[in-house]
Amino acid sequence: MQFKWHNEITAAWRHQILLVCMLVLPLAASAQVADNSRRVDTLSLAERISVRTNLVDWGLLVPNIGVEFDIRNTNWNRYAVNANFRYRPHTNSTYVRGIVYNLFEATLEGRVYWRERKCTPTGYLSPHRHWIDKLWSCRNMLPSHPNWVFYRGGYVTYSKYSMLWGGGEGRQGTAYMAGVTWGFVKPFLAFQNGNSMDMEFGFSAGVMYNKYDTYRADRENNCYPKTGHEDGKFGPMLRDLHVALVYRFGNYPIQKKYRWRYDVDMDFREKKDSIYNAWLTGREQKYIQDSIYRVVAMEFRQLYDSCVDVRHREQQQAIDEQAPARVPNYTPKQLAKMRKDSIKQARLDSINGLKKARLDSINAIKKARRDSLAKNDPKLAKKFAEEDAREARQQEMREKIERSKAKAKEKAKDAQATIERQRAKREAAKKAEEGMTKEEKAAARKAKAQAAQEKIARMRARREAAKKAAEEAKKSTEEGGTE
Repeated sequence: MQFKWHNEITAAWRHQILLVCMLVLPLAASAQVADNSRRVDTLSLAERISVRTNLVDWGLLVPNIGVEFDIRNTNWNRYAVNANFRYRPHTNSTYVRGIVYNLFEATLEGRVYWRERKCTPTGYLSPHRHWIDKLWSCRNMLPSHPNWVFYRGGYVTYSKYSMLWGGGEGRQGTAYMAGVTWGFVKPFLAFQNGNSMDMEFGFSAGVMYNKYDTYRADRENNCYPKTGHEDGKFGPMLRDLHVALVYRFGNYPIQKKYRWRYDVDMDFREKKDSIYNAWLTGREQKYIQDSIYRVVAMEFRQLYDSCVDVRHREQQQAIDEQAPARVPNYTPKQLAKMRKDSIKQARLDSINGLKKARLDSINAIKKARRDSLAKNDPKLAKKFAEEDAREARQQEMREKIERSKAKAKEKAKDAQATIERQRAKREAAKKAEEGMTKEEKAAARKAKAQAAQEKIARMRARREAAKKAAEEAKKSTEEGGTE
């Protein structure tokens, strides 16, 4: 009998080098650091998948690959299933070899991950006391490896193989295995795209059901004759030793996964409580600020009213002293009206001043509150800065409009005063003409005409002088350019 499975060492090495390059060289990496965040997150499909390869099998020239999938999509999920494959390729040969090493193996495995937990003699988490519980215990008084993840589980395996060493007897057949697995995973590398790589250490052991044919290498006849058959053997089996590289997809490394649900819920409640406490603190600070504002506003109103009363009395006294000088023939009624107008204006000034002081205090409190918020939130700081710049531009525009209005009012006032002066001058001239004789009127008209002619002559002389100066300047410029 001649078998088709043969060994080819060079072909195996080609597969080995290719897979190692695919796993080790994809991206630049850096050492992973501890991550103490414990968020209640929903994992994406990529973040639930990881790929592994066992370095021990590579050392035995057996290419292998495994894929693991987390059963649930939350970061407290601790259950996963994985499928592992080993394949030792074979090549056809024209001669009989003394060593045959061919293997195909498929394994389905279920795992439960856990982390060490800190416990106290009296508390929610107390140490295990029964010896069976202690075998799988994760409760320690002080966790020694807080970043490691431990696992345990079971597996089933189907294997097809053909092995021959030297000149002895070889075996070719199938095997079915089942057993338990145990080990731990520790962080190793973090890549720039968010993916990560871990190191896994552990073992798998159990029971094997095996049936196979025996054969030997016949170099004279260039074949592998069958020498016997064994069927239905059971026995213990150390299926695997893990020293594996685990590549995880997605921006969610192992430090954030496989947490205890109770711990995650506790941390989540602490975050909610901290947010609620911050809200209560903000309300309390606002109440205190409003109380301070009310006290300050009341004290300021009392002080300002007293100052306004003093100012009213001073204005009344000034009006009583200045009224005879301003209005020579004043009457008590006019004086009372002046006092009333002065008091009204003083009251308006006090109200406007109080409004301005109140607005300034409100703005000061708002600014202090905004500064405290912006100190902890860069986005709010940027938003407040934009609002301040917009308000400054609007205030500048309002001040510009007010200045324009004031200037227009001043010009209108000056124009009205000029019109009044001209009207008074015309009325005075008209009144003076009414008391003149014909000869005086004629003399006045003649003097007026003569004054107008003199004015025209002066204007003409000024224009001539300016024209002459311009011609001399042009002439001197031309001479300078010629030289």
